[in-house]
Amino acid sequence: MKRIDYFDTSKAYLIFLVVLGHILIVLNPQYDKLYFSVIQEFIYAFHMSAFFIIHGVLMNNEKWKSASVKDFIVKRIYSLIVPYLFFEIIGIVWKAFFAKQDLIKGIYNMVTVRCNTGADWFLVAMFIGSLLHLIYIKHPNRVFGIVSTVASFIVPMFISGNQIMIVLGRGMLAYGFIMIGNFGKNLFQSEKTKSIMWMSASLLLTGAVAVFSLKFGGNDYYTCTVNNPITLVIGGISGTLLIIGISRILHCKMITNIGNHTLTIMGTHQLVIYAMPVLIPIMAGSSIVYGIELLVGIILFEMPVVYLIDKYLPFLVGRRIIK
Repeated sequence: MKRIDYFDTSKAYLIFLVVLGHILIVLNPQYDKLYFSVIQEFIYAFHMSAFFIIHGVLMNNEKWKSASVKDFIVKRIYSLIVPYLFFEIIGIVWKAFFAKQDLIKGIYNMVTVRCNTGADWFLVAMFIGSLLHLIYIKHPNRVFGIVSTVASFIVPMFISGNQIMIVLGRGMLAYGFIMIGNFGKNLFQSEKTKSIMWMSASLLLTGAVAVFSLKFGGNDYYTCTVNNPITLVIGGISGTLLIIGISRILHCKMITNIGNHTLTIMGTHQLVIYAMPVLIPIMAGSSIVYGIELLVGIILFEMPVVYLIDKYLPFLVGRRIIK
């Protein structure tokens, strides 16, 4: 299937928001600085949901309907679980060195999907969500699809603090948004997304979700906290439409290339956040200046990391070796 450039561009913008979100956690750990909190809620309203939606839009149901379940699972293990283990092992070693984390605790975090690199939960959630989506692909009953999608946003509201249930709950949320992307292929690929009217409406709706979440409590993937499934869904859809609209207008080869490497950036950018206070303690703080320093550090770190992994270890991030 030919790659669609504006979706790669969308992923580039989304991974920037992921990085920015993690930097803001450092700058606003108590969530008590309103100007940071508003930005955080706006980002959280859709940034991870959009990745799942785009995955659903790009999913080729016909291809996998005729393929074997084994082939599908093997492909997903290669593209999601192998990278998860790769990034987690790096995280274990990294934290043992910079944070003096016990190796046993690191292995425990990896196995239980508590994660040594925070964003890695996404890979396991995508894996579970993809497997649930495969059930619909093999048995494409529209009523079942709609009911299961609605249930995927409601059931996590009642999930306990048990880690296994949290992991499964993340996968259910991933499935729900994958299905939204799959059902809404025409909407998310429509030329209308780049119109001023659509982009303005998407921006206002996403902003409204952010303000509502700030006042009444938002939703969180990592802890599988769903306070309001309606705002979760609305924010996910409107934010995705906004990013796709922006990507159709503001795009270039460099941004598209970044979007092509979101997996590597997702799994490694937090290493800089963990290491910076140890390497340069004088810089550590909660100011905007420190946030800029972190962002610059991540950019400088990711350039060689992306190049080296792409050149020598692409198979560990689900990419093919290109001769």
